[in-house]
Amino acid sequence: MIALLKSFIRRSGVNICDIDHLGVDVEVDLQRLTTIKPLQTIFDVGGNFGQSAIRFSQAFPKAQIFTFEPVPDSFRKLNSNILGKKGIQSFNHGFGDVSGSFEIQIQPNSGANTLIGSKSPHGSVKIHLETIDSFTSAKGIDSIDLLKIDVEGYELNVLRGAAGLLARGAVRYVYAECVFAPDSVFPHTDFFELHQMLTNLGFCFVASYAESFRLADGCAMGNVLYALKSRLPSRAGGRIKNIS
Repeated sequence: MIALLKSFIRRSGVNICDIDHLGVDVEVDLQRLTTIKPLQTIFDVGGNFGQSAIRFSQAFPKAQIFTFEPVPDSFRKLNSNILGKKGIQSFNHGFGDVSGSFEIQIQPNSGANTLIGSKSPHGSVKIHLETIDSFTSAKGIDSIDLLKIDVEGYELNVLRGAAGLLARGAVRYVYAECVFAPDSVFPHTDFFELHQMLTNLGFCFVASYAESFRLADGCAMGNVLYALKSRLPSRAGGRIKNIS
């Protein structure tokens, strides 16, 4: 009966998956990995219109969420969307490996605005970037439980700007966008470079969450979740299986 129901629903374009399998829903995975020590501080770098911040606030209602969006138009929409939602603070700047003023290329899809690549026919705007190390020092933030980064190819720069926090093990989880192809022509971070940087810092790969695949050149894009190995819990909720 269950198999028939799944088959019927799948034909409508929806698939039912066992959420005990990692890589289906990042919020569920993080909830199970943090049952002993829940997430308290979440950084949403590349806030866009507040989509991720709102999802995280629903999944982790006791967490303090800091969302960062440097493009003025997107920031205004973000503030409108999070109005009245508790636990979310917004900031009109981005992050990088140095602080200063930069030009960001504007795209028809605001989620594709990028600091790298050729000039856009839709123009550019000046934005302000800080480093995570300088921001957390100024705000008195000692650690980040979840660092989410979606900045169209600038992810490694953001991580370099958090070198101090990362070196002392003050970031528990990193959730970042990337492409799973070393020769991608798109302005997205290479998974292999991201993996090398994070593993060198003591992180381990947890799961990937695929979003799209470009048939023309065999390039997949999505997000990946990494955990700091030294701060992994002794047990997890659900049925996360150990390798035997």
